[in-house]
Amino acid sequence: MDNIESIIQEVSGKDSSVLCREVTSIGDTMDVLRSKWVPEILTAIICGNTRFTDIQAAVHGLSDKVLADRLRQMTEDKLLDKTECYGYPPRVEYRLTEHGKRLYAIVYQMTEWGQEHRSIMIK
Repeated sequence: MDNIESIIQEVSGKDSSVLCREVTSIGDTMDVLRSKWVPEILTAIICGNTRFTDIQAAVHGLSDKVLADRLRQMTEDKLLDKTECYGYPPRVEYRLTEHGKRLYAIVYQMTEWGQEHRSIMIK
């Protein structure tokens, strides 16, 4: 709770032009998370599913095409590293970058907040 109070004090001391830039940054974050399946894919990879078929099995209802599109976009957004493993059969593995791990931490915090919010609303 002390951390929340210090954040609120820090924000209340900023001028409006700084806050407007920060709101734009929030929009950037939400644009990434708004892409359907991104939080689910991040979670699947964090749980150890690094290959295409493993990710698809972990995220129910996700088509081949959409998964391929999201993995490509997440790689372009520097959230994932793509590694081609040569051998027979050849395979591709995906891992979270440090940037992706930071985003996952935000997703996890949003999950905690959502659970807390749901319990407050149910009471």
